[in-house]
Amino acid sequence: MLKSGSTNYKNVALIEVDGSHDECLLTQICALKRTSVVLTLIVTQKILDRNRDFEALVDNLIVIDDSLTHNKIVRKILSSFRKHRIDLAVFNTAQGAKVRDISVKLFFSKIKLVGIIHTTKKFEDSFRQKVINLNIKNYFLLSEFLLSKVKPPKGISVDYFYPIRFPDFKTQRLKSSVTTISVIGGVENQKKDLAGFITMVESVKSFPVQFVFLGKSDPNRLEVQELKNKLDSINMADRVKLYDSFVSQEEFDRQLQQTDALLLLAHPSTSSVNQYYKTQISGAANVAFGYNIPLLMHSSFKDVGELKDRSIFYTLENFAEVVSDCKPKLLAIEEWMKNDKEMTNEVQENRYLSFLFN
Repeated sequence: MLKSGSTNYKNVALIEVDGSHDECLLTQICALKRTSVVLTLIVTQKILDRNRDFEALVDNLIVIDDSLTHNKIVRKILSSFRKHRIDLAVFNTAQGAKVRDISVKLFFSKIKLVGIIHTTKKFEDSFRQKVINLNIKNYFLLSEFLLSKVKPPKGISVDYFYPIRFPDFKTQRLKSSVTTISVIGGVENQKKDLAGFITMVESVKSFPVQFVFLGKSDPNRLEVQELKNKLDSINMADRVKLYDSFVSQEEFDRQLQQTDALLLLAHPSTSSVNQYYKTQISGAANVAFGYNIPLLMHSSFKDVGELKDRSIFYTLENFAEVVSDCKPKLLAIEEWMKNDKEMTNEVQENRYLSFLFN
């Protein structure tokens, strides 16, 4: 397995211009910087603003103006490829119209194109993805479990890695008698069962439990206002922490260092639940793997291999019972995760490099 040193490629571009999934970039940057390649990072200003440490880690930085038209963004990326003599390009999100147009224009180029597919559904029913597949033949998934389930199109190779490297702020891990349960992201209905959450919060009223939504919960959104009103009605508003604005990486890290468990909050009734571990992985899982924080998962996910040893499972009916005595179990799972030799930055970055360069 390739670990570091020389490769057959000299100039690599890593691209994310759709403003999301930047949580996957640091693992790739650190992996590539262990090799001899010259790394060019192409991102939007919004992504750079959220990840100021990236600039010091790469050899070349290209910042795409978010306000540019589609065609101008495509031309700027292609121009950057020529300027920096790119011979391998990695699309952090290998889907969408920009990736389609870039891959088509590079069809007769010698540049190797690789990408990350964030939902395997793209392999099933996306005509645009079929066009992209004409030039991108190698894709990463973000889950070993999904790799075991996916049936990629003919001629397409897939593998997986876990992007589990996060900025290290040297924050001391803090714990208390209160069980702190965090939810990645803000308050929203599509991916989170907010009605079920109210039931869960009310059921643990007599226990020392604190909940945190680790993402912006815009106070102007109706679903945020409704959640706050319901929490007020059951006298539990002080037990659920919300952020009104963007959560910085420093604050994100600080809160996770106080977190005992991460709650996915996807239940059978959640509108997007069919995506999770059927066509895509939850971003909360990679945060859990990277920070060695156990997951609280609905029992409908208990057959997912990578979650079994890292989670405590519950139903809405037994949530209070599960949480009432979960502290020792969470500590035991956390200790197991810390000693798991597979889920380390080195192993996952080696997996990434091995598939990328072979």
